[in-house]
Amino acid sequence: MKPVTWLQPYGMGDMVEAVSDYTNYKNSIGYSFRFYTNDMVNSSEIKILSVDGIYPSQENIQNKTYPFVQPFYAVTAGNETPNIRKFIDWMLSSQGQTLVEKTGYIPIRKQAP
Repeated sequence: MKPVTWLQPYGMGDMVEAVSDYTNYKNSIGYSFRFYTNDMVNSSEIKILSVDGIYPSQENIQNKTYPFVQPFYAVTAGNETPNIRKFIDWMLSSQGQTLVEKTGYIPIRKQAP
């Protein structure tokens, strides 16, 4: 039987499982979010790769030397209210960025200890 050469998983869990289980071809590759593979799945079967010698560490993502990052946006319904500005200001504050980090994402800038 000819082995599968193309697989399209339908979610991050499917992606991580498919890449870690796929042994029909040497050096199979897939992609996922860093926090998902590091913190949610943490599979010893997954190897996170450096790109051009740059590992996707928190520091390299924050200083923008790692080339593949996905920004997240705060989207509103378009009607500006004082609460929207307060929420955005809070998300960018030290407390908001600490929460971002505690949930497994990488804050915009390194937080002070």
